[in-house]
Parts: sequence; C-alpha cells; structure tokens
Amino acid sequence: MTIADIRSYIMGRVNIAEGSNRKEGRKEDDNSKYLGKSRIFTSKSLPITVMGALLGGLVFGLVGYFTENGNLAIPRLEPLLAAPYGSVTIFFTIFGISLGSLIASLAFAGRVFLEEGTEKTETGMNLNKWSTWGLAVLTAAIILSATGYIWFLSAAYGNGSDQESRIGYTMKNVQRIPGDTPVQVGNSMGEMYGTELLEIPSDPVAAAVMAPVASTRNQTLIYGAGGSEYVDMDSLIEESLSLLGNSPVIIVVSAEEPAYALPAAYTAAYFKAPVVPVEERSIPQDLQNSLENGEEKLILVAAPERLLSDQFLEELDALAEINRVADENLYKHSLLWARSRWGNFGWGMDENFHFDAYYNFVLANPETPEFAAAGLPMAYEGNYGPLIYTESEDLNDYVDQYFWRLSPDYFSFPSDGPFMNVRIVGDSESISYNAQARADLALEVRSFKNQVAGASGISLFGWSWFFIGFFGAIWALFIMPKRLPYSSFYSRIYWPMAILVFGPVGILAFLMAYHESSVMSMDHMVKFMRPLWAKALSATIMSAGIGMALMIASMYLFQFFGLPLLRTFEFTSVYWLGSPMTTIMWLIMVIPAIIASSLFYMGPMMADMREMKYWEGVKKALPVVSLSMVSASIGMFATAWYVMNWRGWMSGEDLWLWVTPLWISAAAGFFAALIPNYFMVKAGWKEGEM
Repeated sequence: MTIADIRSYIMGRVNIAEGSNRKEGRKEDDNSKYLGKSRIFTSKSLPITVMGALLGGLVFGLVGYFTENGNLAIPRLEPLLAAPYGSVTIFFTIFGISLGSLIASLAFAGRVFLEEGTEKTETGMNLNKWSTWGLAVLTAAIILSATGYIWFLSAAYGNGSDQESRIGYTMKNVQRIPGDTPVQVGNSMGEMYGTELLEIPSDPVAAAVMAPVASTRNQTLIYGAGGSEYVDMDSLIEESLSLLGNSPVIIVVSAEEPAYALPAAYTAAYFKAPVVPVEERSIPQDLQNSLENGEEKLILVAAPERLLSDQFLEELDALAEINRVADENLYKHSLLWARSRWGNFGWGMDENFHFDAYYNFVLANPETPEFAAAGLPMAYEGNYGPLIYTESEDLNDYVDQYFWRLSPDYFSFPSDGPFMNVRIVGDSESISYNAQARADLALEVRSFKNQVAGASGISLFGWSWFFIGFFGAIWALFIMPKRLPYSSFYSRIYWPMAILVFGPVGILAFLMAYHESSVMSMDHMVKFMRPLWAKALSATIMSAGIGMALMIASMYLFQFFGLPLLRTFEFTSVYWLGSPMTTIMWLIMVIPAIIASSLFYMGPMMADMREMKYWEGVKKALPVVSLSMVSASIGMFATAWYVMNWRGWMSGEDLWLWVTPLWISAAAGFFAALIPNYFMVKAGWKEGEM
C-alpha cells in the first residue's frame, strides 16, 4: 500500500464523517486538513515503558514478598498483612508496575509539536474554564482525601500509636499475668495451675534447663522460689539428660545472654527435649556421653554465631546432626522458634501456611528475660504456646506483622472463632499497655471479607484497582500535552478524572480512543476521527468521568458528615423514601452531579464546541448529561447494592474495604452509561471526536 493509497483511505473516512455531519445538520467544512495520526507510544517509549513496569513490579513485588515472609518490616502498614498470603505481594507488584510504567513513560514520551502552519483555534482561559478547572481540582482533592484517609489512619493508629480506647489490664485477646516482678509472676504460675511445684532459683538459664524436666514430671516450675543462691548447672544438665535422654532432639543454648535461650526453652518444655547451656569451646561431659551412645540425635543450636561460633559447631557436628536456629535480632529469633518445625518437634506456627486455630502465645521483653523465664509453665500447661518478644513501648514491627497475619477469620458468625490468646509477663515498664492493646487489636477475629481494622484480600483487590487509576490519572494529565497537542482543554480534564475513577477500564478506553486515531482539522476544531463505537466510548467518558467523580466525592462528604434521614414517610407504605440508602442517597449523589457537570463542565464545553453562548450550551448539555448520569447511577447503585448488601462488602470510609465496592460500582456505571451514549452519539446529540 502506497502513501497515496493511505491518504485516499483517510480522506475517505473524512468524507464519511462529513456525510454524517450533513445528516446531523452540521455545517460542512470543505477546508478540512489531515494532521496525521495520534500515537501515545513511540517505538522508543513503548519498550522503555514496559521495562519500567517490569522493573517497578519486580522491586515492589520483592518488597511485598519479603514482608509477607517476615524478612522485612514495614512500620505503620502492618494491617495489610491481615489479607491472605500472596495478596500483599500481588498488591505491591501491581503498585510497582503502575508507578514504574508512569515514570518511564513520562520520562521518555517525547513531545509532539503542532504541525507547522496549524494553530489551535481554542480560546485561552476564561471564567468558565477556570470554574471547570477549579471544580475538577476540588473533586479530585475530595476523592484523594477520601481514599487517603485510611492510609493516614493506619499511620496514626499503627505501631506505637495511642491505643487508649483499648487499654486495660485484661483485654479480650491479651491478658497480663499478675506480677510486677519475676518472682511474683512465678508465684502466679503456682496459683494458676495448682500442680506439684518445682522450685528453682532466680536464674533464667536454670529455668530454661529445668522447664522440660518439670513438664515431663507434670510439675509447675516456680521461678525464684529457691532464692538466688549458687546454681550447680552441671547437676541440672545431668538431671535433664538423664530424664530426657530418649528425646531425638537436644537444644543447645549459650550460657550467656539467656534471652536467646528462652524461646527455645519454651519449645523444649512442651516437646520434652533437654536444654543444654554451653560455653564456647566447652562441651559438657554429660552431653558428650549422651551423644556417644550410638543413637542419632538432632542438635538445635539456639544461639547466633556471635555466641557460639561455627567452628565450635563443627566439633558438635562430629557427634550429631547440627542445625543452627537463631537470629541476631532477638524479635526475629523468637519468631523463628514459633514458626519452625522439624518432623514432630516444634510449634510450626508459620503464618503463611497455617489453618486458623486456637493459637496462644506468651509475650515478653528480651531486655527482661527473667519475666520470660518465670512464665515458662505457660509453654506446657493450660493454653500453652511459644514465647514471642516485643519492645517496651511498641509492639515490635515483625511481631505486629506476624500477629496480623495470624489473625483468624470467620465465615458466618464471630462466635464461630477461632480465637487467639496472648499472656503478657512483665510490668508496664517492661511491656507497655500500648503494646498490649496493639496485640489485642491485631489478633481480633474478623470477617474474611471485611477485616475491619485490617486489610482483606477483597480490599487489596480494590486498592490495586485504585492505584492503577491513580497513577494512570497522573500519566494522562501529563501525557496528553506531550503526545496529544491537539487535544482540547476539556478533554485534558475529563480523561484524568475518568481514569482516576475507572482505573484500568479508563486507561484501556483512553488508549482505544486516541492511539492510532486520525487527526483532522475540521470546522473550527481539531477532531480525532474514530468509528462509532469509539466515539461512544469517548462521549461516555466526557460525561461519566467527571460525573461519577462528583458522585463519589459527594457520597464521601455525606458519609463523613452524616446522611440526612427524613421522617416524613415514617410508618407509611413508602417508608423507604426517607432512607439514606435509597432515595436520599440517590438524590444527593446524582442530582448535584448532573447540575455541576452541566453548569461547569459539559455546558461550557458544548458552547465552545458548537460556537454558541454559555447558557445555550448548558441547555444543550443538561438533557444528555441527565440521561448519561441517570444511566450510570443505575449501574453504579445496582452493583453497589448487590456487593454491599448481598455479598457482605458493606464498609465505611475508615475501613480498608471502603474503596472496593465503590470503584467496582463506578466501572459498572461506566458500562451502563455506554449504552445510551452510543445512541446519543449516533443521533448527533453528543460529540465523540474530542
């Protein structure tokens, strides 16, 4: 096909368009001029945009992956981890793809200049355009405030925040063990369990050694009852190995820094394995004798390389299989012992691969290991569970994410459970009430659809949709002046607004409307020549983009400040007319959107397009805006009613799920408005070539 053939084809399309204009009673312009084709992407920018998307998705996807697997902590965003495993990684990946493609596309888009000798006939800024711009900015600001509210709320009520409304000595999911000193906590253990007592001195390492012994003998270990006299550690080790010699697992800990030993001691106490404290280059004789009897043993070393070197472990490796289970970070160290399992040994409470269960934990501060030692009976008696460390003032970031990931979900009723339970050992200086309240909030049982304070998989789907639209709106705002210099003032407003509301649907519509469209100078305007279906697509965006944004903004304002409730129809057969969820909500959302769109947007735009006075443009715009917005509202309200009332997605603006039903309903409204807009464009009531 030659250039002449292409031009003949294009001019044929122009003649068709002009013939259509004659049918619509419009003035024919014999001076139409072909200005080329619009291209959003070039051969250079497209692959770079794809590379930016891949790079952004990879970087942020890895952030999500490492966060979900406990290797990375993101302060203030721990509630995201309440969503099912994998959804956070997907969310971060989509976020990265959107951000990466935005940056790459804008950086390498390349500017398209007006053809020489062609001038845009569009007038400069006037009062009408300033009003349109102000309305768009105000609407976008309200929407971004509404969607940003939950993120600011998460930051304000995240780790380390004020939890005064939840604070109490005993909370629903978290209780404090009575005792402001380790000895008092030890006494509380005796009162709680009432079995035969095993009194030990105030030595955390001694408690770690004797806890499995007490567990095997069905005794309650009482910390500090034996005073603080000298401890014969060799005798305790001999007693433990003698009683528990048949255990296939032996826990080796460092005699120094007992905070590392205690999470392992909690595991050993429940699974009845001996705990042996050692010093560098010194293997206790009883341990050597136990390992030399010919039985295969697994030694789990609960100390970082700083305390027990790899060289020292090589000496033990000659006697048994060695596995170091330790992390220099004490908070991650305690979580490692809570998550891990070796055959039939270990708690195995991996938050990423677990079934909802009645998990229980002991929460302590590693800076005061004596409290953790005093609470050792809770590892094997009653509602037993592993030891988790946290900081004094805040719930540690890693622990916070772990608890949010473990938070149980119910499908029918909250009473179905399951329920989590945490017991705190330590006074308020060791673990603050703030940290206690945060743990209580994180482990609350919630609906799997709406995690309330946390994020569900459904809510992260909605936020993925939103961020695609958010970055897409920024992209359209800046890409149109660069790549579409013939686009009008109004189109540069309604397309970013539409993409913000419709997300990926809006981006797809934008590409279908502009990429590879013939650009013609016709009448007094520059037009993008499109087939009828693409005109209908563009015309729908014109009205529904700004209109739906106005509807969402007004709904948020009324939801934030309160919806009116009319009592006029109370106790009548039409009582539903006074309900905010039906007639009133429709009225306060749709009618203001129709009026505002007609006065400040579609009206002045149609006046400019058809060279008429402002009020004539408003009169022309009002019926088409009304038909378009009513159709969009039917699709939006029907979908919202279904997902909120029948699917259980009801949510408020202060909850993570709030964005999902709104944005899905907005997309449904767009497709509902597309039908009447098709026929209005076909009849010549609306333009579709802007």
